[in-house]
Amino acid sequence: MKITDPNARNLLAAEYVLGTLQGRARARFELWLRSDPALRREVAHWQERLEPLSGTLTEVEPSAGVWTAIEARIQPKARAAAPEARKSWLDNIAFWRWSSMITASLAVLMFGYVALTPVGPAGAPDEAMVVVMADPKTEAPAMTIAWAPQQGGNPRLKVRVIGHQTMEPETAWELWMLPGGNQPPRSLGLITTHENQTVEVPASLREALNAAAGMAMSIEPKGGSPTGKPSGPVLYSGQCVKI
Repeated sequence: MKITDPNARNLLAAEYVLGTLQGRARARFELWLRSDPALRREVAHWQERLEPLSGTLTEVEPSAGVWTAIEARIQPKARAAAPEARKSWLDNIAFWRWSSMITASLAVLMFGYVALTPVGPAGAPDEAMVVVMADPKTEAPAMTIAWAPQQGGNPRLKVRVIGHQTMEPETAWELWMLPGGNQPPRSLGLITTHENQTVEVPASLREALNAAAGMAMSIEPKGGSPTGKPSGPVLYSGQCVKI
């Protein structure tokens, strides 16, 4: 069996290179790679686009606690003999929860970056804005928004809803721009639960959008907020990051 859908092939190749394709899915994808030259070219394409990003990251020296934890995992007996007081912050479940969220967020940011960067000759990439909205209950990325700041026309936001999310009957999801400071939120329109969607922003909001501090998504009555500002609970929110 082979994957024939072009969008699925492209997405799987990107996730394979990013390292977010794991377990049986990754093993099955590697099996397909052996007999599919076109799929191997798709992977090579993503490798060429993502490798330059690694040069922008600075090296971080692991702390002594990291090596202690690694040695303890390699030598279970030594770990069992160690006194309870030697447990480090690495044993804290909150640390691993935040680490998973950060890793996932970085992967999403990188994917948003390459999605907005046009294919062409090597050179300085155009700037892009990305927002990663986390679920406050699970602290995992739940929605991403990306766009390329522009000087004219109507900005177009690329919205991605992560996971199979649902919307309660007679309600709506409304997207808000957070200008920052004491300025009130500005509505950007209604969105759906579809995984990939595009929102066209009025040209009158272009300048404010390019300088926005963050984004939020609230649950509103069907048809949108009746007050022109969030009237229901804010489900997700996140800061704008320029990459």
